Amino acid sequence: MKVVTVGTGMAAAEFVERLRLDGFTGEIVMCGDEEFAPYSPCVIPFYLAGEPLETVYWKGSDFYGRYRVTPRLADPVVEVDADRRLVRTASGRSEQYDRLFYAAGARSWYPRPDWLDTRGVFGFKTLSDMVAIDRYIREHNVSEAVVFGGGFIGVDAALALWHRGLAITLVHRNTRVLSQMTDEEGGQFATGKLAEKTGMDIRLRTTVADIVATGGELSAVRFSDGTARETKLLIVAIGVSPNSEPLRGDDKGVPSDRQMLAEAGIYAAGDVAVTPHAVTGEAGVYATYPNAMRQARTAARHLLHGDGSYAGSVNTNVLKKHIDFPIVSAGSFTGEPVTWQRGDVWRRVYLKDGMINGYIIIGDTKMSGYIYQLYVSRRRVDGTIRTILSSPRHDAYYRQVTGCGAGRASGRGYGVQGVMAG
Repeated sequence: MKVVTVGTGMAAAEFVERLRLDGFTGEIVMCGDEEFAPYSPCVIPFYLAGEPLETVYWKGSDFYGRYRVTPRLADPVVEVDADRRLVRTASGRSEQYDRLFYAAGARSWYPRPDWLDTRGVFGFKTLSDMVAIDRYIREHNVSEAVVFGGGFIGVDAALALWHRGLAITLVHRNTRVLSQMTDEEGGQFATGKLAEKTGMDIRLRTTVADIVATGGELSAVRFSDGTARETKLLIVAIGVSPNSEPLRGDDKGVPSDRQMLAEAGIYAAGDVAVTPHAVTGEAGVYATYPNAMRQARTAARHLLHGDGSYAGSVNTNVLKKHIDFPIVSAGSFTGEPVTWQRGDVWRRVYLKDGMINGYIIIGDTKMSGYIYQLYVSRRRVDGTIRTILSSPRHDAYYRQVTGCGAGRASGRGYGVQGVMAG
């Protein structure tokens, strides 16, 4: 049997690794539009912030050789012919398959694609983006940047560049940054604290209206409020689209069943997979690392053994890079809000029918794992959630429910956090 992957990212690498570790000896070809070994998109901003490039290859830069893979790199797949069981690439190459694993990822969306023709304007999605931005900063001695987009990727970009030492102007059209992973009050709390802790110039209800180029290089950006900022570097991070066109003909993602099958012989996973939500059942693209890993493992097990079922995705978001100020959220921000706040820490859950319908935790992660388990387990918590959220020492409630006294929790062996993390 010959297996072909469209994509060389986290989901594809996990899928291939699982096949090999479980005894698959057939031919494997991995097709990708970049020239790199499989890397983690979660880690690549650390490279831009100053970490060595080797750190992005979380399964090793020797992945292809170690797992006996034939790589077809820097040549994106442009068509999947399911009837003939082959893929075609931009260079004209065709690759036959017996089973296809489609994990082509997503790409940045640009309001003005022509801006990318100007040197100094970049997206912030791939390792190719990071390498190009790093080279540009060093060659042009860049000391400040404008980041257009205050969602997860935009804030990630702003924090990476800030950590590197650049002065940052962050421009976002909404009333708060991270507007898709927070509610209004939580987002405004996070926005204020991020500005306070980093010194970023955060401009809300604002967009980049145009750019100014001199000799083909960026020299300034113009904002929608009529002001402008001289800069050599603009990062555009206002949205992404699934790379589902080669298989589906549109960028709406690839619907998959519980075995991660999009159709006979074709599995889908990662940023392109449309799956049901584990709690609500609502179908969508839930592009997170844990979801992608579970999807890849489900597909590998089904291919090899004919069994296994994906339990559904959870829309958990975790921002905790470059700064000691994590922001975690999941679920829907509808229902009865229950809030606790002290200093830099802000916690809120939304209750529906006595169960957690969604939550936001800002400023620490000590409670996030436990709140997540309460959320996905669908336990009633309306009688205890206020005590849980307001625990001043964060772990008092954990000690109560696990039967751990103060001596055990602070002594040797398994501490309370260790128990709950399992």
